[in-house]
Amino acid sequence: MSPRVDYARLNYAFLHNAGKHNRGLRMQNPFKFGSVVTGDDFADRRRELAELARELADGQHLFLLSPRRFGKTSLILTLLDRLHDRGALVAYVDVFRTTTPAQLLELTAGTILGAAESRPERLLRLAMDLLGRLRPQVGADATGRPTLSLDIGTSPRSLLALQEEVLALPERLAVKRKRRLVLAFDEFQEILRFPGAGLEKVMRSHFQRHRHVSYLFAGSRQATLQDMATRERSPFYKFGRVMSLGSIPPGEFAPFLEARFKRGGLAVTQEILDAVLAAADDVPYNVQRLCHQLWNLRAGEATRLTERDIGEALAIILDQDGPYFSAAWERLSLHQRQVLQAIAKGGGRNVFSGDFLTTHRLGSHSSVQTSLRLLLKEQLLRKANGEYRIADPFFREWIGTRSP
Repeated sequence: MSPRVDYARLNYAFLHNAGKHNRGLRMQNPFKFGSVVTGDDFADRRRELAELARELADGQHLFLLSPRRFGKTSLILTLLDRLHDRGALVAYVDVFRTTTPAQLLELTAGTILGAAESRPERLLRLAMDLLGRLRPQVGADATGRPTLSLDIGTSPRSLLALQEEVLALPERLAVKRKRRLVLAFDEFQEILRFPGAGLEKVMRSHFQRHRHVSYLFAGSRQATLQDMATRERSPFYKFGRVMSLGSIPPGEFAPFLEARFKRGGLAVTQEILDAVLAAADDVPYNVQRLCHQLWNLRAGEATRLTERDIGEALAIILDQDGPYFSAAWERLSLHQRQVLQAIAKGGGRNVFSGDFLTTHRLGSHSSVQTSLRLLLKEQLLRKANGEYRIADPFFREWIGTRSP
């Protein structure tokens, strides 16, 4: 891979020319970022998809740990599509959408039943059959899709009945339809924020008896989710295998990017692709966003990208995200800022060495350890293979523009 270019030091005079490059474009930008992507827009994680599909189809349960911006949700939905094509019932629950156990349980019930029936009258019939005690009703959302609501009381006894009925539902549906159900909970660690206690224990007590359901628990707060899966006192201790989602291997990502640029009428060399991946630190979101900006800059005006184009595109992104980066920076202590500047400049592999501490004037080992812990908690840093890395490579470049 070509050496990393210090794009953060490039002249910001590029910015005043940016607008002219966006006029007259007719073709749709071939690079997508910031939302869930599937189908041709999904950068194929062949190894991860094959491994996840095999384990879940075989009845195993999995915990999927992923840093933010690594395409976790897109991977899960692509995985569920493939398992559905193979005959499984599939359901996806975004725990982040809910703030109470009752909301989560109602959303889970509607999602599970919706995996089996999409027509309102059949959905209501199935709900009455499997959740009759909760007096289900079927309505429609703004798009016309059927929605399920349950009669949820406010007493502790009502919540207990809701838990018992809904948490037994996955296995009952799978047995009734004689098909394996794959149920994915995204951002599963968020249940720990719910008021009250006990939902985690009740979920485990039900799920461990299910023989026809495979569970996938995913989350971007990796340390928290890993504790749920591996800490002995956790209800979900050893309930399933833990998998970590890493960067897309350059050997897989580069051909995908090259094909996208070609579709958009731009030629790229391997050296340019290497430089793009290095500038974005191989983080899928950042790679796609940088390529999106490159295409906006040069499509219709050039036939080949240069390294100078990467610097110009990155300068525009840093300008766009400047307010967000400034707000994040202002929330940090002076020592936390100093630690980030040191890692941005010198890397994060030997942060406790005497040379590193002295060179960057970071003070004591314990002070650095405290700042690192807090930066990891805020997800401004991530740790991979013993190395601390700034989670957002564009933030790293922005920090570089502020370093003395």
